[in-house]
Amino acid sequence: MRYAPRLIPAGSAPADALVEPLIAAPPTSPLGEHTLIPEVAWMIEQDGVFVHVPASERGQLEVMRGYAELTKLDGTLANETLDDLPGVNLATNGAYAAEIFLDRDHLAAIHEVLGFQAYLAAAPRRGRFLIGGVGAGLAGMRAFVERVRIEHDAAPADERISPVALMVRGAAPTAVVGELQLAALAEAGL
Repeated sequence: MRYAPRLIPAGSAPADALVEPLIAAPPTSPLGEHTLIPEVAWMIEQDGVFVHVPASERGQLEVMRGYAELTKLDGTLANETLDDLPGVNLATNGAYAAEIFLDRDHLAAIHEVLGFQAYLAAAPRRGRFLIGGVGAGLAGMRAFVERVRIEHDAAPADERISPVALMVRGAAPTAVVGELQLAALAEAGL
């Protein structure tokens, strides 16, 4: 059995699908960006295609997690630097690149590599994971947020995941960072 947790646009799974939140009880935003945080949908391969796992199989979740690790090892990941953005910004590409959001060890390693307690991350489309927005202040964060939206909107509709950047702190996504949050940071002089 090949299982895979896939990031999907919030609210896009069938009603009877096994779905988990990427961030439990995210802080709300006056502009509603928190409703754009991707969700984790459990999928199983049938005849070469991944389909949604029924919610009734929640009891098998730990078994599915084990099989999913083996499935993710099937794909290779490639990294690239995003030199056109200010600060430190990287992209990871590959079949399960967007699902790096689900790997706490990987998110913790990114903290170590970047040398920052917090960074921005995003999964604008399937097979693409962006990190950065650090080292260049608000200008770097603003450029990163804009890049995420551009990549999301440019992707084919069936490959889009989320147009928002998420703050990663303590090796976990914790909140959305959008225009409203950046304006508040600018006003606070940060």
